[in-house]
Amino acid sequence: MSLVRIAVDADNMLGRQFSELERKNLGFAVMQACNATAFEIRQSWARTAVRVFDRPTALTVRAAQYKKATPQKLFAEIYLRDEASNGTPPAKYLQAQVEGGQRRKKGFEVLLQQKGAMPAGMFAVAGKGAQLDRFGNVKAGQISKILSQLGARQDRYQNQSDTSQKRRRARRKRGGEYFVVQQKRGRLLPGVYERIETGFGSAVHSVFIFTRNARYNRRYNIFALAQREWDRLMPFYFNRELQKALESSKYRGRL
Repeated sequence: MSLVRIAVDADNMLGRQFSELERKNLGFAVMQACNATAFEIRQSWARTAVRVFDRPTALTVRAAQYKKATPQKLFAEIYLRDEASNGTPPAKYLQAQVEGGQRRKKGFEVLLQQKGAMPAGMFAVAGKGAQLDRFGNVKAGQISKILSQLGARQDRYQNQSDTSQKRRRARRKRGGEYFVVQQKRGRLLPGVYERIETGFGSAVHSVFIFTRNARYNRRYNIFALAQREWDRLMPFYFNRELQKALESSKYRGRL
């Protein structure tokens, strides 16, 4: 994913000529202004994430990172985190939200396809029976159970004997069993389902529904946001940092 580079052309931005003393302090002022602006843009991205997404994870809220400007590199860079200690980094899973278009496949979707459970070219979206965490995502524990149980392309208990069905009922009471429907079967759409035992017999709940459409509209336009924040903040920070630099300059009184 592209990054945003925070730099400044002081002459063009302020539209004036600088004194010799000011020019000797321009580099330091530019560096400080770039870093202050990049920090504010990162904070703005975090605030926007909370408004745009439903119960975003901490990793999503803190997805924005920045590299500071230095005396040798008079620009700052702000970008989405492209690594994660566990799971998919924000730069990958937020790409469709930032740029629009088809989202990337999630790790468990790749595993479902590798197991032959989900047809190629499809995505899995949460069904009504999915166990959601406080962020609105299917719980990792339920995904792990699904992946550990699914080893066939269809409901492997569909044609089992009465005896084997009885042996399975006790397990279903303890937490349900999962099976896959790859083609529409009656009212069941393609997806992953959980069969559980109730006091009135067995019941089936959808955990994931398979779909070919997982497209997002651009809703987290961080690059346009960065440009607006740059236009608003950079002149302020540059003037402030230049004034501070002049007041403490080692060249003061020598010119």
